[in-house]
Amino acid sequence: MNKVVVVTGGTRGIGFETAKKYLVNGDKVVIASIDKPEIIEQAMAELKTFGEVEFIECNVGNTEQCQAAIDLAVNKFGTIDVLANVAGIVGQRVDLIEADLEDIFRTIQVNLMGTIQLCQFAGKVMAANKSGVIINVGSICGAIANTESIGYHASKGGVRMATQAMARELSPYGVRVLSVAPGWVKTGMIDKPIEEIGSKLHMKGRIIEPTEIANAIYLLSLPEASAINGSTVMVDDGYSSFKGVDGFIA
Repeated sequence: MNKVVVVTGGTRGIGFETAKKYLVNGDKVVIASIDKPEIIEQAMAELKTFGEVEFIECNVGNTEQCQAAIDLAVNKFGTIDVLANVAGIVGQRVDLIEADLEDIFRTIQVNLMGTIQLCQFAGKVMAANKSGVIINVGSICGAIANTESIGYHASKGGVRMATQAMARELSPYGVRVLSVAPGWVKTGMIDKPIEEIGSKLHMKGRIIEPTEIANAIYLLSLPEASAINGSTVMVDDGYSSFKGVDGFIA
């Protein structure tokens, strides 16, 4: 309670639910995101009913905007206790031989470099404070291959390994770095046909709700999770346990 939390991608989906989770538990939140003006307005209006929250426009692929988001949190609230790197893109869902290389570059820039940039800037603040938690949102695609794009797989695999490397570097400063790897989550990235396919690959027979990922992020940032560091926690409702075999039995 009374932590300062930076959440990227906080105007919808997992990011929105993550911001809400911290706010209802008495924490202060900075939303670093880009979105349509009406989506930002609606999201912030709702989030402000739960607690103290600030918004800054931040394309996580842009170095200067990432630094500005961290600066806002420090200047407004004095510090950063938790960074939740949620923002990400899927990229074009096409096979490698048909893919646009620029789209692959952009996906890696946002998902991987965006995560690294924010971790560096927030990590400096946390290292000086000798305290902090960074939670990166990866994916099952960082551990096993499925039908998503090459750029998405490469970026999320990078997030997984960057998390481990950053945890090793920052742990002497009292900073934990870990990641969560969701399965298929019901967000704007998922259309109906994909949801129907994905539902069969989870033990509950449905894809995961954004609140379930937000709850995992929140739990892992608590002091009670202090022994979890450098790990990727599979928040996938069993998807990776049976590797894509139909897991739901009615």
